[in-house]
Amino acid sequence: MPDSDFWSRHVFVLLSSDAPYRGVHADMVKRLRKEGFPPVAARALHADPELIDDLYADLIAGQWQTWRYRLVDAVLALGPAMALICRYEGDTGQQPERGAHDILALRKGYQHPEQAEHGTLRRDFGAVNSIVGLMHSSDGPAESEREAAIFGLTAADAAADPEAAAAEIDYLCQVVAPHTPEHRDFDQVLAAVRTRVLASLWEDLPADVRRRVRERFPEPAGLGEVSAGAELAALLAGHAPEPLPAFIACEFEPSAAGSMRMSVAEQALRTTGVVLDPWERVVLESSLHFQPLRASRQAVR
Repeated sequence: MPDSDFWSRHVFVLLSSDAPYRGVHADMVKRLRKEGFPPVAARALHADPELIDDLYADLIAGQWQTWRYRLVDAVLALGPAMALICRYEGDTGQQPERGAHDILALRKGYQHPEQAEHGTLRRDFGAVNSIVGLMHSSDGPAESEREAAIFGLTAADAAADPEAAAAEIDYLCQVVAPHTPEHRDFDQVLAAVRTRVLASLWEDLPADVRRRVRERFPEPAGLGEVSAGAELAALLAGHAPEPLPAFIACEFEPSAAGSMRMSVAEQALRTTGVVLDPWERVVLESSLHFQPLRASRQAVR
């Protein structure tokens, strides 16, 4: 069929590097099939900065500041991404004005995960924020064709045999699966880092301070909850060297961007011997600019 016809029913989808890194990419492929968008072509590749420049060329030239695409680079540096061509097998039903791209956009979910509805892919698979967002899909046929080509896929790569395509893509998912997937969400990342900081200070804390910390946070996982940092900083007042209290209290949300920079955060951590791993760094730094989905906030709504 002519490419214009092909791309009216096929959508380019990128499962960005955080999806394989977290081990959810295979389940996302299964979900795409369930939603009526089975992948018919796939490539796994490490997306270098030049490729990302091509993908987001219009945004970089017209809207983005340099820090934003550096964050995208950091996410894609986590490991391989999966580029897919997905064939839409449904129909537009009572909404003929909606094409395949519009329908997948709805099922994908809003770009800011805390505003995405339950039942959408981004929400259900735990996107952290709009940068660490698990997936991208093209907005229309022309964009799908252009973006697929950037990742080395064309209409000619689409498999005619759906069973053969499924077997090949499922095996590729196994090949790129990490040995130990990353399962921490935003709150769990923040709790893990604060817990390590607390451990580094523990031996030098007075007994009454230790007791108060234990009473307030009987489970260290609670250190990632909203406002837990400020409470912990207050409990440690006078016992944590500068600039550590500001780091402990920081929520790493956009409201804190004016008072906290990652360079300052990492300087504070160096005083304790704590080093952020790649996942912790990209989650915390990106969430200073883009509102994260926080389980502890959602739980009280």
